[in-house]
This record gives sequence, C-alpha cells and structure tokens, in this order.
Amino acid sequence: MNDFDQKLVYGRPSSAVSLPADLRADCSRCAGLCCVVHAFYSVQGFAFDKPAHCACRYLTLENRCAIHARLASRGFPGCVAFDCYGAGQRVTQELFNGMNWRTLDETKVQTIFSAYTSCVTLHRLMAMLALAEATVSPPLDAQMRLKRRQLDELCRSEDAKRGSLDIATLQNEVLELVRQKY
Repeated sequence: MNDFDQKLVYGRPSSAVSLPADLRADCSRCAGLCCVVHAFYSVQGFAFDKPAHCACRYLTLENRCAIHARLASRGFPGCVAFDCYGAGQRVTQELFNGMNWRTLDETKVQTIFSAYTSCVTLHRLMAMLALAEATVSPPLDAQMRLKRRQLDELCRSEDAKRGSLDIATLQNEVLELVRQKY
C-alpha cells in the first residue's frame, strides 16, 4: 500500500494532512443519513445486517446514534471507520434546507437518499484530491483544485439529486490525477 492509500484506510485520512472544513463530517448538522441510506452487513464490521433505506435500530428519533460513544464495543467498527466527508450535512442543510427525511413523502425521501449517495462519492473523491493536492507541486496541484471545484459544483446539480451522475467516469478522472503524483 502506498502513502496515499494509507491516508484513506477505512475512509479516514491520516492526521498528517487536514481536510478543508467542508470535507469534514458534522453529524450535528445531518439527519442521520449514513444510518439510513447505507446497507450494512455483519461481515463488513457491523453487529447485524441492515438493508439500505432502513433506519438503524440505534438511530434515535432525533437522528442521532444512541450508542455513538460505544460503537466499537457494541460491534460497530464499520461505523467508527466510516466518514461521509461532509456529504451528510451538505445534503441535509444545503440541498434540502434542513428537511428531515422522517417527515417527508416517499418521493422526496428517495430524492434525498439519491442525493446523499451521489454526494458521499463526490465528497470522498474531493477528499482524495485535497489530500493529494497537499503533497504535489504546480501545476498538478492547480489541476486537482480545479477538479475538486468541478466535483463540488456537481454536488449541487440536479443530476446529483437524481443520482444520475456517471460516477465511474468521475472516479477514473480523479484517479488519473492522483496517480500522476506517484
């Protein structure tokens, strides 16, 4: 595993490089989307299996984790390791003006869940770029910043809300940039 890959082991950057504020999760500004949208399975480091789009049994009505301080000891190292890189609060606050998925009709809920799914991937790619950008020289750092701005704009797009982005192409574009460092 190379240095860059080690910085994103289990989705968390190393403490050597700090991510910009907009790429850091703030669960207090989210509606518990990671506890609802994602499926999780015991073979992945979760105490039980949970289907996608179903709230975790430990998610409170206030959209907070009832066992957050005890996740690892309760069998949820997968939750401890997960990072949305700020996608949860972006979707909740910026794209849907603080709406709570629990109080909306099914169509709107599905739109929020699709937007979150898109934004999690885009935010992860932006985090990869931010980490790589901190260690490269011009002009590659400028190319990475530009790609990060483009991904940021895509988060606000209707295609992101509908979940109709070509994620594979975006991932390949980011990986091509990051690989130039190595």
